[in-house]
Amino acid sequence: MLPRLQLIRQKFPPSQRPDPALALKAELARTGLLEAVGPGQSVLVTAGSRGIECLGEVLAALVAAVKERGARPVIFPAMGSHGGGTAEGQPEVLEHMGLSEAKLGAPIHRQLEMVQVATVHGGAPVLVDRAVAQADHVILVNRIKEHTEYLGATESGLLKMTVVGLGRHLGALTMHQLAVRIGYERAILTIAQAIYAHTRVLGGVAILEDHHNRLRRLEVVPAADIVADEARLLAESRETKPALPFAELDILLVDELGKEVSGAGMDTKVIGRIMNIYEKECETPRILRVVVRDLTEKTFGNATGIGLADFITRRAADKVDRRLTAFNCITAAAPEKARLPIALDSDREAIQAALDTIGLWSPESLRLAWIVNTKELEYLAVSPACAAAAAGRPDLALVGEPFTLVFDAQGAAPFLRQRLPRD
Repeated sequence: MLPRLQLIRQKFPPSQRPDPALALKAELARTGLLEAVGPGQSVLVTAGSRGIECLGEVLAALVAAVKERGARPVIFPAMGSHGGGTAEGQPEVLEHMGLSEAKLGAPIHRQLEMVQVATVHGGAPVLVDRAVAQADHVILVNRIKEHTEYLGATESGLLKMTVVGLGRHLGALTMHQLAVRIGYERAILTIAQAIYAHTRVLGGVAILEDHHNRLRRLEVVPAADIVADEARLLAESRETKPALPFAELDILLVDELGKEVSGAGMDTKVIGRIMNIYEKECETPRILRVVVRDLTEKTFGNATGIGLADFITRRAADKVDRRLTAFNCITAAAPEKARLPIALDSDREAIQAALDTIGLWSPESLRLAWIVNTKELEYLAVSPACAAAAAGRPDLALVGEPFTLVFDAQGAAPFLRQRLPRD
């Protein structure tokens, strides 16, 4: 059925991970961001639900710095519709991520009451949690990266955290509804500027990662500079974003999707499929068929993005929490990403279905890549045609000998992570 596969490794540039606490301290001193914070004042610090590896360390260091000013830091669950969009569910998401009150050194905000602070674009409400409206100061914390729903000069970062994080479920819903009419970039920018005008957002901590999704550096940005600086930070972020090393594939085999991997379950820019009817589609990479084998444990059944695949396994389909997935995708005005692809009973059948729908091919011509997920892209297994294209490239190295993908009696195959070298 399949030709022998070859493990390859992308040679990402070396990067030295800084100490988050020391890096934050230096940035706070450079910008003087906390000079406006006085004793007894309340300071909300946002905590999102994405898989940012240094988030706990950054939040704990920021909480400590706020306490040094004699102020009262509070961790604010800022994650739109995640955790069911509820006051109880969102703190639970943080705790599942290991971000407890004890670890962070501050209480987690556990209420949810929305207030309207402005209107934009002919009456669209600008909503924030009441705690945001009443806080003496708000500090945003988020990773700067590409957005899964659109292409723009600014995408996912402090602006998005302002709108979707501070606005919680209803704010996220309003932004996505407005985006249907005027586009994501304009909707996010318009609402964010209104929030800055009507609340006391002090600034933000922008996290930039390396090719291994680890902290590369962070930058503190005062509120007045967020709009201007985020485009620069996104351009920098794109330089170290992991991607597939091939522009065209017949089949991409993905072991797992999940919300901690990407907001869309799979990074749309990695697979070349945004699937958003009111935004421009990616031009590259071009992949004929995408097969998804499983959901991650940490996604808790939220299968947002499963609609990006062509085929899935019954294993993956059985783990889908339809209510949670629908809630997330309706909030994001992206019902397409909740559509269930054809589900086959086994890995063997799902892969065979992909092979049967790519047109004529031979073992020598098949362009197939197999990845753990769209976030972990240092190692991938590829078919002979891709291995031949990789040979001689300075950014790629062949690892070990070719191997055969073996299926058991039920048609199940091992996951790629089992074949990766151990550090």
